[in-house]
Amino acid sequence: MVSLRLPLILLSLLAISFSCSAAPPPVYDTEGHELSADGSYYVLPASPGHGGGLTMAPRVLPCPLLVAQETDERRKGFPVRFTPWGGAAAPEDRTIRVSTDVRIRFNAATICVQSTEWHVGDEPLTGARRVVTGPVIGPSPSGRENAFRVEKYGGGYKLVSCRDSCQDLGVSRDGARAWLGASQPPDVVVFKKARPSPPD
Repeated sequence: MVSLRLPLILLSLLAISFSCSAAPPPVYDTEGHELSADGSYYVLPASPGHGGGLTMAPRVLPCPLLVAQETDERRKGFPVRFTPWGGAAAPEDRTIRVSTDVRIRFNAATICVQSTEWHVGDEPLTGARRVVTGPVIGPSPSGRENAFRVEKYGGGYKLVSCRDSCQDLGVSRDGARAWLGASQPPDVVVFKKARPSPPD
């Protein structure tokens, strides 16, 4: 009886170990390739007629710049880069995976001469949570203002902010601009690989 139980116990332990170590599935770009921390990607609406890609724009002051959406769907905006957040993945794993904490930054320079990394901040006048670029001013106790996730959603993906709790990201129009922020209906997005510019 003991000799029969031992293999069963070993098999159970192996199954538990495998399920715990299985990595979440990768995020794929529009060409069916896995997103990599070494690549740059345009964040675009999954279907036409919903505006262009994501860009940076001033809100009240010239700096910092907030994450906004291009109104012209022919404009792709600026490409972004994803990197694992604070040891969320093994250093050798460069694949971006769903439901895994990542940092996001625009692969572009700005007149503000500061980081283009995203974080979520509270707008002083309205209290709305917007996605802002640049350093975090007055970080929360969790220090997770710059923690985001990509989740599978509606035939594409959605971006999620995981500052205190995880909240969907979506654009809301305010005047002539559509701003990316938390607690909005989620937008369905896809990721298009940015090609290097040809040499002059």
